Amino acid sequence: MNTPNTRARVLFVDDQERARQLFLRAVDTAKFEAVAAASVAEACTMIEAQPPDVIVTDLRMPDVDGLEGLQRFRKLQPQVPVIVVTAFGTVETAVESMRRGAFDYLSKPFDQDQIEIVLHRALQHRVLLEENARLRVALTAKEEGRGGVVGRAPAIKAALALVARVAPTDYPVLIQGESGTGKDVFARLIHDRSARSGRPFVSLNCSAIPENLLESELFGHEKGAFSGAVTARSGFFERAAGGTLFLDEIGDMSLALQPKLLRVLQDGEFYPVGARKALRADVRLIAASNQNIPAQVESGRFRQDLYYRINTLRIVLPPLRERPEDVPLLAEHFLRALQDKQLPFPPPTRLADEAVAALSAYAWPGNVRELAHAIERAALVCDVDEIGREHLSPEILGAPAPDRSRASVTAPDADDFAADGLGYQEARRQFEVRYFTRLLDTHGGNVQRAAEAAGLHRTTLYEKLAKMGLTPKG
Repeated sequence: MNTPNTRARVLFVDDQERARQLFLRAVDTAKFEAVAAASVAEACTMIEAQPPDVIVTDLRMPDVDGLEGLQRFRKLQPQVPVIVVTAFGTVETAVESMRRGAFDYLSKPFDQDQIEIVLHRALQHRVLLEENARLRVALTAKEEGRGGVVGRAPAIKAALALVARVAPTDYPVLIQGESGTGKDVFARLIHDRSARSGRPFVSLNCSAIPENLLESELFGHEKGAFSGAVTARSGFFERAAGGTLFLDEIGDMSLALQPKLLRVLQDGEFYPVGARKALRADVRLIAASNQNIPAQVESGRFRQDLYYRINTLRIVLPPLRERPEDVPLLAEHFLRALQDKQLPFPPPTRLADEAVAALSAYAWPGNVRELAHAIERAALVCDVDEIGREHLSPEILGAPAPDRSRASVTAPDADDFAADGLGYQEARRQFEVRYFTRLLDTHGGNVQRAAEAAGLHRTTLYEKLAKMGLTPKG
């Protein structure tokens, strides 16, 4: 989030040009830096490139429904408050948007005073969320003694030892590893253990920004520097002043821009686009890449002198498949983390032994990030307190996707129900009675085998059978 001395960045999303112009004029430019997007897709691109402090989005747009857009924004940046606004405001719409995670709700036409009040409330809300998150991170770091990094594999211990040595210095660091190995986590850990921990930690993904815009994002620009530069704007180096700048996927930076980054590292100064006066850069640089930078140097796609500058110390993170002993620890860690999330249902609290075994046997091409998503998915489909093997995805279990043609052999034809003139609920009830009766007969009344065949937990199947008045034979 922006520091107290900088303007908060507000992203407004509306497909109507007039609405965008009205909103931008209504926002106090001395307090807020307002930017606009004409669609949900454009907004998502802008959020990935530079997360805003607040998002204000219309609920009626042609490309994606506003409520769907709300879900996408919250998935990209869960900590950023979203305010929904529409000219067709109703109590039902407001309730639904709040239920899906909106912070507040406004109606058109815009009232300038009301907009400012709601924006300030949203920013205060985000400050509280971030402070709570920092406290949780600090508590975890104190308990684990390693900044929240989970793992006991030798390679992880070696990486943490390097962090302990380099963090107190101001030397650049290069973190290398496959996508999803936690490069951003280690970058933040280095910052938190440095003398700059009280200053900004600013992150920029070089691969998420078009080549022709990356220079402006890094160094800022003057008013009129190029078409569309209607106001001067600070860059990431300026925003990270006194703190740490994390350049993720630096291997994707163009050769044309690399000398300008090298100048900052050598001389400690940079020029905003269109400026004649250099600015000082008091920034500690941490770079990361999932590519082989030495190989890029050999092929001429990355400058050797820049590589030497950013590679003062290199930390290599192992893929998860090379640290299988950490899979159970990480799985339990991610499951515990779900307890802190505001889910519409109580998440499971433990993993069954057979689920842990399946997780440990999987190769994890997406590494730690994929494991985190796998635990979230299992928690969503699990309706009991324990995640079992049946709650894991077919990819993890090594099973093919369900064959719908096989299901049609045993399932009653929908036309049978339609011909009887049944309503949906009654048709569904009769279908389930037939389905589970045939399922039990197929497996000789064995509930465990029937549950496995249906992809359900045994307890869940017992509950369904009891509701339908069915009694297993065996």
